Order: sequence, then structure tokens, then C-alpha cells
Amino acid sequence: MIGFANAEGGLIVVGIHEGRVEGVGGNPGGENGWRQAPREFSIPPVPARFEVLECTNTRGQPDHLLIIEVEVSEHVHENQSHETYLRVGDENRRLGPVEAQELRYDKGTTFFDGTPARAASRDDLDDESVADYLRRIGGTARPENALASRGLLTRVQGRLVPTVAGLLVLGRDPQVEFPEARIRLLRYQGTARESGERSNVLSDVQIGGPLRNQIQGARNYLRRWLGTAIRLRPGGRFRPQGLIPQGAWLEAVVNAVVHRSYSMGGDHIRVAVFGDRVEVESPGRLPGLVRIETMRSIRYARNPRIARAVLELGFGRELGEGVVRMFEDMQRAGLPDPIFRQGPASVSVALLMDPLGARMLRELPAGSERLVEYLLTNGTATTSEARDLLGVSVNTARRYLNALLEAGYLEHDRQSVRDPHGRWRIAAMDATAGR
Repeated sequence: MIGFANAEGGLIVVGIHEGRVEGVGGNPGGENGWRQAPREFSIPPVPARFEVLECTNTRGQPDHLLIIEVEVSEHVHENQSHETYLRVGDENRRLGPVEAQELRYDKGTTFFDGTPARAASRDDLDDESVADYLRRIGGTARPENALASRGLLTRVQGRLVPTVAGLLVLGRDPQVEFPEARIRLLRYQGTARESGERSNVLSDVQIGGPLRNQIQGARNYLRRWLGTAIRLRPGGRFRPQGLIPQGAWLEAVVNAVVHRSYSMGGDHIRVAVFGDRVEVESPGRLPGLVRIETMRSIRYARNPRIARAVLELGFGRELGEGVVRMFEDMQRAGLPDPIFRQGPASVSVALLMDPLGARMLRELPAGSERLVEYLLTNGTATTSEARDLLGVSVNTARRYLNALLEAGYLEHDRQSVRDPHGRWRIAAMDATAGR
């Protein structure tokens, strides 16, 4: 129960053993023990719901199973021996003290960015950066008070010292205390990583300093590394544009900087540029109750003080809006949705470069921009609408649409082969095929 609650919840069925339905009706004491367990053996109590499912056991007798639904919890739970467990795959993993503390950071019961930077003092903040930040927030009070109110300074034994957030955002050299708080930019030839004699790394750049410098440095390199493609722009014209919209890849970098786990000292942010995609990977799993499928709707920051300061410095968007804008920017460019993945100790996002509009035009004759614009804007078109947009006969329009269908760019909703009311619609993006 503790392992499930500390992970993503789960379901326990009591009364089945090695595929046999044994039931629990013959052991009322054991069933009662299960019901008491979350309150008596978990600190704090695990959130769980109990249900009874009627069944027939392997002996052919009426019986029942006990269903325990363990909910994902906003707290970190441990047993009476102060052991913390996490459900990983099909087993429970006992966490060490450092891992248990990291889980507390992830759950939001503690925010690492608000803790004092151990070896730092007020003198470790860059005066010019502090002055610029105070101008941006309109701070008229004493600088120390303004920074303390933002959680960038805190009082320890009567003196003000930088918090982790303060040192990372405004420090002269935050890597003295956090050597892995940096971005590594890698540019590869081709679409896969090679190693050894086949290594295909074209550029390898490491950017340190305060977080603003890291974001600005990454932006400058990626602007140069990412080429352009012919894209549909407002007004129905196809013009050169970045292979990936800057708003999307810059937001991916900002999100990595803002939401990475800075308490994990052994890794850094990696941005890899391939011939067909950009990948951004940051240390730490998704924080709190955020999941891949809910990250566009749930707003949560692992580092709320860093998130606020980076926003006030002019980077990123309000909490939760950045991910939504990434999806919108990619969709407007006719590109697949961002692909988020979560590994054992990191989160990554891949942005695919293949421009849908330009590839559709390669399947069509010259002068087909109006049809492509209409499809990208509306998502669907009838054969008659395609005929009018192309200025051709119905049969010719149908032939062009079938070419897009066979290439995998369109789907055809129809009642018959020549259904005049059938609609051709943009096919669902297949990220694995690069569509």
C-alpha cells in the first residue's frame, strides 16, 4: 500500500493466489486486518478504498474477494519502522534516505529551491543581476527585503543568505555549489547517436552561470543550429520558418531549467539536436501529482521560487501555460505534438522537425497551396471543396486527395467510394513515423 501511494496509486486484490480464486470469506480476521492496515501501519495513513467483490472460489463455494484501491497521495508515506517504499514496475523498492528526501521534494512536501544554499553568502550574488531583477519587479524596498519576499534570500542564524533559488538565479557562479546545474548542448550528424569510431557529434557545448545566462546561451546556439523550412504562414503564404518554432523549443529549454531536480547533483540538462528532431532531457521525474497525460491541465512547480523569478526575468510563461503553448506552436506549424517521456530518473521531450504542409505539397502539383492551407486550417475538406480550391475537375481533385491518402497524410470518412458528402481529414500524427 505504501509503495502504491508513494507512486501513482494501484489496485490490490486479496483472495487470489497463483491464479487460483481462494477468496477471503474463511478468514474474517485477516480481512479486518487489511482494512485496519492503512491507519495502523502507515505514517501518515495511506488513502485507500475497500470494496467486496462476490465470487465463486476454486472449491465451487460462494465467496468474495477484497479489492483495495490505493490512491496516489500528495504525501510521502512510511511504515512504523520509518522505511519508505516506492512501487516500480511490479515490485516495491525500499528507498534510502537520499531517495526518500528526493521523493518528498517531488511530492511538494518540501521545496528544495527554498532551502539555504549551504556554502553561499549574500556576497555570492551578482550585484548587477540583482539590480536588474529589482528593476523588473519594481522593487522599491530595501533589496534584501525584496529578495527575501521572493524566497531568494532567507535568514539563517541572524544573517541573510541566498536560498538555492537565489544562488541559481542571481549568483555569480552557482556551479561552485551546484556543479551539475548547467546545460549541455549536443549537435549530431544524422538521426541517431553513434559512439566510438562512429561518433557523429558535430558540436558539444556546455553552458553554466546563472539560469538566465544558460537560457540565453542555449537560445543563441539553437537559433544557429536549427535550419529553416518552407512553412504556411498567416495569410496563406508559404515562407521560410525555423524547422521547429522557436516558441516550442525555447519553452522546452525553459521548462527543463525551471522544473528539473536541482537536489539530484549527478546530472545536468541535455539538449540534443538531430537531423529530424530536438530532444531536451532534464534530471528528475515529473513532480507532485503531474503525469504525462495530465501535464497540460495540472499546474505544479517543483521549484516555485525559480519558476517565479525566471518568469519575472522575461522567460517562459505562467505556470502550466508553457506546455500548452508548445503544443499550439507545433500544431500551427503542421508538426507532430511534443512527445514527452519519463524515465527512471529524468523527463524528456522530443520535438519533431518534419513539416507536414511542405511534405503534402511534395505530393501535389504546383499551385496547390490553397488546398493545403485549407486542410491545415480546417482539418477537413470535401472533394467538392478541393475541386474549387484547386480549380480542377472532381475526378482530378479526387486523384490528388487519394495521393495524400496513400501517403498517410489524410483519412477519408465516407459511406461509399464516391460519397459526395465524404470528408477528407488530416490523419492523426504518428510520432514514430515522423508524420
